[in-house]
Amino acid sequence: MTPTATAAHPAGSPPRHRSPALLLVVTVTATTVALGLATGTGTLLGPLAGEFAVSTGVVSLMFSATLCVMLATGVLTGPLAERHGPRRLALLGAVLVPAGLLVTASADSFAAAGAGFALGVGGGAGCLFVPLLTAVGTAFGRHRGPALVLATAGGGAGVVLAPPASVALVATFGLRPALLALAAGAALVLLVCAALTPPGRGVPPVRTGPPVGTGGAPDERRPAARHLLRERGFRRLYIGSVGLTAAMFVPFVHLPAFAAAYGLGPATGAGLVALSGLTSLAGRLAAAPAVARYGAWVVYRSAAALLAAALGLWLLGGDDQMLLAVFAVVFGIAHGAYVGLSPAVAVQLYGADGLGLRLGVLHTAAAAGGLLGPAAAGLAVDVAGTPTAGVWVAIGLGLTGCAVLTTVRPNLLTAPRKDSHDRQAHDRALRAGHRRPGGQRRRLALRGRAAR
Repeated sequence: MTPTATAAHPAGSPPRHRSPALLLVVTVTATTVALGLATGTGTLLGPLAGEFAVSTGVVSLMFSATLCVMLATGVLTGPLAERHGPRRLALLGAVLVPAGLLVTASADSFAAAGAGFALGVGGGAGCLFVPLLTAVGTAFGRHRGPALVLATAGGGAGVVLAPPASVALVATFGLRPALLALAAGAALVLLVCAALTPPGRGVPPVRTGPPVGTGGAPDERRPAARHLLRERGFRRLYIGSVGLTAAMFVPFVHLPAFAAAYGLGPATGAGLVALSGLTSLAGRLAAAPAVARYGAWVVYRSAAALLAAALGLWLLGGDDQMLLAVFAVVFGIAHGAYVGLSPAVAVQLYGADGLGLRLGVLHTAAAAGGLLGPAAAGLAVDVAGTPTAGVWVAIGLGLTGCAVLTTVRPNLLTAPRKDSHDRQAHDRALRAGHRRPGGQRRRLALRGRAAR
């Protein structure tokens, strides 16, 4: 049922939470732990390979699967959070993440360890990431854009904290006790965050138009994902995101092993990953005023181009610690802005209604990239026998993603196709604020009036 309309909460609009600041703090804290364990534990690559007598390429598949599970679950957990609130999913994530680490620590085979890590840590992070971002997007009104950028800061903070923590624990206690310690810490923090997560209220399902080429009224029961993917601009955005996120995840998994191959030691590689995570926070903070001036979509594409260019510095780095540090800084800034702006881009183009589903659909592109990038780079390193092979894979994926994004025009992204009957999407396109020639704006306006 649609919530009763009030002056503070009009009918059909997403409910606002009473303590948005608390929700923002909980989101940053929980995602720092969950995303740090899912994306910042590439330092465990060597210890896991040695413990289970497998190649680093095989261990890379485990990290790729973890990222894929984390991001792919968003298409399910986002809409569930909108309907039932984020607390239940936060509790599920608080159980899954430490459970996955416990399974990995006690496994006798790499197959069991990999499955436990991917499903537990990846699935638990997926139960926290998109639902909490969705809750922040609906809790804030006037300052929604900056709040969403800050809400993604947990991913950067996790990459700062997880690598040195995992290196120190493994060096002090060994691999399996270190995993047990990480599980205990994750359980404590995430359970507290889940307890503080507001239960929220369900919001009405997003009304989607009928299938293209058919008549009829909008159907609330149909998923909106297939309607979004029918738009040429959205498909191009999706494909470009696959390439860019595939390139983006390669350094997080392979940079420690790359540094070790050049005799710099795992601690140096972990420090580089942590440095990139630290500067990613600066990238998120710098993106907020840039978005206010130029718009989220322009800054988003600029960050994507900078991310692809930064990988060239990694290729040139070799055993030069200074050049590798410069790469980590530039890559971190680009990565932070690119990831931090994804929710803001979705809100700018589509609004806050149905944000969970839209973020979930876009995160499936990141899931595909998380599966493709680290695994392809790891296999390339095993075949070629040189760590630079993985860097070349990342560069190719990043350039491909940027090339696809250049073909996305704002009018193709936001305006519905001519044969679409979704008048709400058409109205959103007219209000999106993109600059079009005057004649095109008039034609779109006349087309909207004719549809009515």
